[in-house]
Amino acid sequence: MVKKMAALMIPALMCFMISFNKISPIAAQKPGLHTIIVDAGHGGQFHGTRGLISKEEDVTLDIALKLGEAIKKEFPEVKVVYTRTVAGSVENATTLKEDLHNRAQIANQAKGDLFISIHCDATPKPPGGYYLKRVIGHKKKLEYVGKGKKKRKKMVNAPIYESYWVKNMMTGVTPYIWKAEKTSDKVNAINDESGGEEFDDSTGNVEWDTESPEAKMRAQLYEQKYFRKSAVFASIVNDEFQKAGRRTWGVKQRDKGIQVLQATGMPSVLIETGYLTNKEEEEYLNSDDGQNEVVQDIIAALKRYKQQIEGTRISSTSSTTDSSK
Repeated sequence: MVKKMAALMIPALMCFMISFNKISPIAAQKPGLHTIIVDAGHGGQFHGTRGLISKEEDVTLDIALKLGEAIKKEFPEVKVVYTRTVAGSVENATTLKEDLHNRAQIANQAKGDLFISIHCDATPKPPGGYYLKRVIGHKKKLEYVGKGKKKRKKMVNAPIYESYWVKNMMTGVTPYIWKAEKTSDKVNAINDESGGEEFDDSTGNVEWDTESPEAKMRAQLYEQKYFRKSAVFASIVNDEFQKAGRRTWGVKQRDKGIQVLQATGMPSVLIETGYLTNKEEEEYLNSDDGQNEVVQDIIAALKRYKQQIEGTRISSTSSTTDSSK
């Protein structure tokens, strides 16, 4: 019985895949990097974390603008779309939910092939460092114990405390991809990116029904494809920063997911470029040299990623290594 059902399902699946390839607007696109979305994280009242000398919103904007210009120079054929180019929330959003929605909408309307979100990290402890207390000894001290008529004097060993400075030592780069278990938003974003468009098939112009079973299955297939591409790019980013001498923490997913990554219908990666709560790393991320190095590490990753998905060769003058290694 199982064999008979399998025999019936395989031709049906093949027919669907043939139909899918004919009518899917995204499937008709040429593979590769044609449009890259550069997202400067936070902004305005949603300023992100703070360091000793800077706010996340300002650092991410500086790096994002430099990254966009570097992409245009390195890949003249690639279109760069920014989610924001000035201080403030995206399109004057008044809530965080609206701000994140606007970022994703810009990316989806531009039909990006890759979404890169620039951020800065922080620890829960104060930036720079903080004071803690520790016991360095004891001394005899007369104290009153008990209450009322039972109150009496007693010698106790009282601790002697010393305050000491603890430097906020955490540093490093962390690329994030969206939470694999949270796929519904990504599937919807993929359908929204192509929804409402008209395209040609063998029967003439038709409109893609994003609520149809075919559309949902198609979106799920692309969600898996985009997840793999996101993981690949994030891994290459991590590798390039590591090769440049930066501390890295590997590709991660947040338990609650990252809404701006889940709401974009394309491969998407968020890069925590360093910790603003570490004095030296904050100074590095605020300097032109530091920001340029961050940008060049991402460009090196883009070269390798582009080579992988397009099958192109990297120039022998490039400092990047073969991605097959």
